[in-house]
Amino acid sequence: MSGSPAKATPAESGVARWVRRHGLGVGLALILSFLVLFPLVRLLQLALENGGEAFAQALAVPGIGTTLLTTALLGAGSLIISVVLGTLLAWFALRLPPRHRWLATVPILPMVLPGVAVVVGWAFLLSPQVGYINVALRELPFINVPAPEIGLPSGPLNIYSVPGIILVTGLQMVPLVFLFVQGSLRQLNFESIEAAAVAGASPARAFVSVVLPLLRPALVYSAAFAMLIGLGQLTAPQFLGSRENIRVLATEIYRFGAESPTNFGLAAAISSPLLLAGVAFIIAQRLLLRDEFRFVTAGARGASRPLPPSRLAAPVIAAFGVLTLALPFLALIFVALSPYWTGQFNFEVFSLRNFEKAFADPGILDALVTSIVTSLGAMAIALPLGYLLTEVLYRRRGNRVVLALLEFIVQVPLGVPAVVFGVGLLFVYVGNPFMLYGTRLLLVLTYVVIVLPFTVRMQLATRMTLGSAFDDASRASGAGILRTHFSVVMPMMRGGLVGASVLMFVILSHEFAASMFVRSTRTQVLGTLLYDQWSRGSYPMVATVSIIMSIVTAVGLFIAVRAGGRDTLQRL
Repeated sequence: MSGSPAKATPAESGVARWVRRHGLGVGLALILSFLVLFPLVRLLQLALENGGEAFAQALAVPGIGTTLLTTALLGAGSLIISVVLGTLLAWFALRLPPRHRWLATVPILPMVLPGVAVVVGWAFLLSPQVGYINVALRELPFINVPAPEIGLPSGPLNIYSVPGIILVTGLQMVPLVFLFVQGSLRQLNFESIEAAAVAGASPARAFVSVVLPLLRPALVYSAAFAMLIGLGQLTAPQFLGSRENIRVLATEIYRFGAESPTNFGLAAAISSPLLLAGVAFIIAQRLLLRDEFRFVTAGARGASRPLPPSRLAAPVIAAFGVLTLALPFLALIFVALSPYWTGQFNFEVFSLRNFEKAFADPGILDALVTSIVTSLGAMAIALPLGYLLTEVLYRRRGNRVVLALLEFIVQVPLGVPAVVFGVGLLFVYVGNPFMLYGTRLLLVLTYVVIVLPFTVRMQLATRMTLGSAFDDASRASGAGILRTHFSVVMPMMRGGLVGASVLMFVILSHEFAASMFVRSTRTQVLGTLLYDQWSRGSYPMVATVSIIMSIVTAVGLFIAVRAGGRDTLQRL
């Protein structure tokens, strides 16, 4: 009869069960494969076309050997600086006297300054002719700098050099290593350190022989991560290296993939080493850290009594803050308030004219709006997308192959440098059928790819801490899936969601490398606009835009701390 309810067939029931169990995971895998893997696969295909002709062209690029060597030096040098300083700062932060505990957030604060602003600030400090530090050093009686026949005196320091680029890059990565190591230090049982002290070991020996071996998983991961960031670094080499024709793989990728005339095949071939290094990083970190339980110490978490404070802790952390935060930002302020960058401290000429010009410039205002809109748009997509991925990966329901694929895809943007994604996304979306070049949508898609691993990692860590007892109880009480997540799970994950939002906003408001590829003359963000002004020599306006970028980030952090609590930065 027409009025009787239709009964589901066994086949239909099986399909419904399959969709309920595997549908979300498969759908996410298809979406992420298109967003993340497709541009990289197209790059490899492009590099391998015509029998790998692009690789032959890459090997014939003048100075390619020197470029490879400089890239390796940049990766290794920045790795050493960031891991050594990040580890020491994390250890000293744990041993701060009670009245100086507020200094524990200082190593994180350099993240407030955008990377381009930090690089520019160091240029204002250490430029050979008119850098503020060099001008001051030449006034000292024991510094002997020969007078040039033509032009201004130069030296004694030079930021436009390979060591200068390595120093700036390494210092920029210290907060990331600090966060990695600090998180692991908090999980250690310090009774073993106390035992070493009782046995007569000095604090330095106990740190080297006990703490460092226990930190091996965090050190391995952070070292590999720092090496990858160094190898794929574009900001410092592009700003500081062009003057002396210092090239690395990232600047070569930009030269052939984003500047006119473009040669995507050659850019794809040059980017292949960075792409392969990123994939190797993802595989290696899984193999090296799969038995990390061997490095967990027995006993209650934390020390039976607090570790004794170190007299060096507060001075070392304060000195780092002055070096990496106060000095570059002060240099930016001095140049922004001056009509010209002369290296002299002439307070009589200070004014706010550059800020008035900036806020009256339609191009700067449009770049400011674009930076905020695209960052918020990417966050609005990445946060719920990361939440769905977190739920699938946490529940571990679904096909094992799909789950393994999702885990791999989530790791890819963390391992593959942003310059590789930039040239890949530009190539995919520069023509039919996906003509998005010159639009804000392309920037949003690029940003979603870049921040995906960060939002998933933070949400997954929070989800694992929360457990499933509360949502299981909600479901047992009759609440549906959506009601359970909106009324129970999400409120309890507020800290992780706010932390993920903070980290995404910091990363996106600072993003430079990928933006340089997918921007256009009509669609600029503050970072790319700042580079154009730097190239034209508009240094006071460069400093002004850098300060505006820093203020935007600081406002975002302030809102996040108000929403998520005072420990939001610590939860990063």
